[in-house]
Amino acid sequence: MTIVYLNYFCSDMYHKPEDWLLKMQPVHVVLEQLAVNHKVISVQQINYNGEITKHGVEHKFVTFYKKTVLLPFRLNVLVKNFNADVIIVHGTVFPLQTILLRLLIGINISIIIQHHAELPFKGIKKVVQKMASLFVNAYFFPAKATGIIWQDKGNIIPTKPIFNIHEGTSIMQQIDGINTSLTNKINGYPTYVWVGRLDANKHPLLTIKAFIKFLHIQPSAILYMIFYRNDILEEIKNYLKQEDSKNKIILVGKVDRHNMPKWYNNANFYISSSFKEGTSFTLSEAMSCGCVPIVTSLPTHVDMLGNNCGLLYQAGNEAELYNALIASTKLCIKTEGFKTQLQYNQYLSASAIANNIESAIAFLK
Repeated sequence: MTIVYLNYFCSDMYHKPEDWLLKMQPVHVVLEQLAVNHKVISVQQINYNGEITKHGVEHKFVTFYKKTVLLPFRLNVLVKNFNADVIIVHGTVFPLQTILLRLLIGINISIIIQHHAELPFKGIKKVVQKMASLFVNAYFFPAKATGIIWQDKGNIIPTKPIFNIHEGTSIMQQIDGINTSLTNKINGYPTYVWVGRLDANKHPLLTIKAFIKFLHIQPSAILYMIFYRNDILEEIKNYLKQEDSKNKIILVGKVDRHNMPKWYNNANFYISSSFKEGTSFTLSEAMSCGCVPIVTSLPTHVDMLGNNCGLLYQAGNEAELYNALIASTKLCIKTEGFKTQLQYNQYLSASAIANNIESAIAFLK
């Protein structure tokens, strides 16, 4: 079977395919797993023309357009010539492009749309989005409950199949023992790590406020905050100056991806305070290293934990996060870490996601 992964988005800031492949590695490891039994072609638009085959996946890079376009005729013709059995379109935000693809390739090839944390369109765009659902065979959502919300809002027709498929996975793994290169950086017990952007959606201040209260109960605890954007960094610094955090909340800043396993492996708990997520790659990374999750009860997070590990709390609810932090001190960290990694291996790893994709395709056939 030939499976084509198609991205209509133009990423013209990338000039080297190696850089793009590195950025997209959490997605590509799933494709590599699929390539064990199938022919897999990934079509991407960056500022480069050429082909690279890596771990069985044929990566096609094209520069037909200088920006993302509504009428990608040349790109759709290219995809048609691959004679695919299944085409998986990345993103729900390309309804017109997907309709045109269907009109070009006919009805015998399955088209599946993979959701990437986008919100449902409104107005005329909603009409086109719903129309596109008439032209596709199914949808992949990281949480089926999210897909049902889309159906309830009228952006997807109710009869269209929705499968619980995550966008990608972790490229990290658990390291036995404590990594000595971080022993002078990571201190305290229990140790918590927060990873994300310092913005309103990730809501880092909620975590900080709850953790400061938690320190009155557990003064030996420590929180490390790793972030890649610093939209509200000054606001956070000013807040920490006013509050007594006892130097137990450490603003680490940016950490290179290849160093992140050391942090996940040395921390006991991973905290997320997000209001919205698709597949949470940082959560996946933490779980793959056995770092126990304390996350908001978003549909995606609920699905990823599977009622088998970690702690959930309502997004935006500081009191619930505080209670979850207290509850974390009563857990056996070794046992919870084992349960967390087991959940990752069975449901969130590259092989698990690839198996789910194969099962969904088989259902459609």
